[in-house]
Amino acid sequence: MHVTSTALALGLGLLTAPVTAQTPDRFSPEQLRSDFDHLYTTLQSAQPGLYSATPQSVLDQRHAEMMGDITGPMSAFEATVYFQTFLSEIRIAHTRIDFPVGDWFAWRDNGGGAVPFDIRIRDGRVLVESAMPLENGLQRGDEIIAINGTPNAIWLNRMTRHLSADTPDFAYTLLESYFPAVVWLEHSEADSLAVTVIRGDAPEITINVPLLSRDEMAALADAPVQSFQLPLFDTRMIGEDIGYLRPGPFYNTDDGGNTWDPTSYVARVDAAFGDFIEADAGAVILDLRDNPGGNNTFSDPIIAWFADQDWRFASEFRLLVSEATTASNAARLADGGGEVSAQYAELFANARNGDIILYDFPEAKPREGERFEGEVYVLINRYSYSNAVTTAALIQDYGFGTIVGEVTADMSTTYGAMEYFSLPTTGIRVGYPKAHIIRPNGDDHPHPVTPDLELDLPPLRGEHDAALEQLVDHIRAG
Repeated sequence: MHVTSTALALGLGLLTAPVTAQTPDRFSPEQLRSDFDHLYTTLQSAQPGLYSATPQSVLDQRHAEMMGDITGPMSAFEATVYFQTFLSEIRIAHTRIDFPVGDWFAWRDNGGGAVPFDIRIRDGRVLVESAMPLENGLQRGDEIIAINGTPNAIWLNRMTRHLSADTPDFAYTLLESYFPAVVWLEHSEADSLAVTVIRGDAPEITINVPLLSRDEMAALADAPVQSFQLPLFDTRMIGEDIGYLRPGPFYNTDDGGNTWDPTSYVARVDAAFGDFIEADAGAVILDLRDNPGGNNTFSDPIIAWFADQDWRFASEFRLLVSEATTASNAARLADGGGEVSAQYAELFANARNGDIILYDFPEAKPREGERFEGEVYVLINRYSYSNAVTTAALIQDYGFGTIVGEVTADMSTTYGAMEYFSLPTTGIRVGYPKAHIIRPNGDDHPHPVTPDLELDLPPLRGEHDAALEQLVDHIRAG
């Protein structure tokens, strides 16, 4: 089975709302320019920190250049891809048009080919993480130095323009999951890629890699499993002294369940900590690796088991009031939005467009009664996103536990709390952050979470969980 196709299907919270499916309808240059202008002017009024990473002069010039390049008609799909390349230059992850995953799956359903290998990007190196077993094909550990004769620096830049991210490292992390679909965007007419690699000490070689349909991949033998897999949820004792909890994404993954109902989630967490206390565990490992995030109504009940003081999700939550945000929030309320959306509406009603207002998050509290009194260690990695990063940051800032692993790609202080507006003619849905969210320690500069203890990890995952093994050794060494 092709690993990346699984990652793409699961997504990172970015693939859950497909853009308009591919359609034969074409929009005129005048219509496209009108929508493109509407996109930029709306962001200028609605998004805080729009120019925090890329200066206004740069974005203004790029907007003018792209307006001038709209000289022919486009489909909704083509406009989606084109407009997103502008949004990616803003360099804020939450400013984006969701990837056209519906079109990608339609392409695959109709026999379209995909790359039969996965990549990992580490310290400027592009490595083959896994590959389908093809004769004279790529091998795990091959280092890619060019595709179709184009050096890494150039093709990586072209591919990441389809993805919104705050930093190049963040963009590369996203590209690992989106790689087959982004190759399709960049090489839609190709049936193969010429991939130049370095293999060990041997001279570089160029391998012609075919793009395979689902049926062609299914006809091949499965690639041998060479890396450990993290389950969605896991709880157990490691030996007699360490509890291990992998809580899963911070939303409800039960079949048929309400995505934002934490009832069963909290029950599993409570049962896990009950077991750790009964086993007299001296330490608990909270594993937030490969966690796409979610909502703090799921993460707060975990923290409540070991927190020793009240805490807040953020030190400040700075909201920019705008016509677009008020409308988006009102639509969510009409669709059954909860208490927070109602509080937003009250705040917006008493403010003017352009105002920056503070939303006062209520303090969360440690649980009453039995709590876990031992040491807490939180495992994170570059694939910890959104609320997983926020959770790690607040545990670190309040001193509730020790953060272990690798630096996150996503930001702890960030522009977030997404809203959406649709472009008048094409109907393309544009996402943007309405708030500047400041991590609990008050640092208002965007930055990732840096672990208290950084682990020495191999660039590719092996058969054993090196991070977990190193952490267990560290805990037991005292």
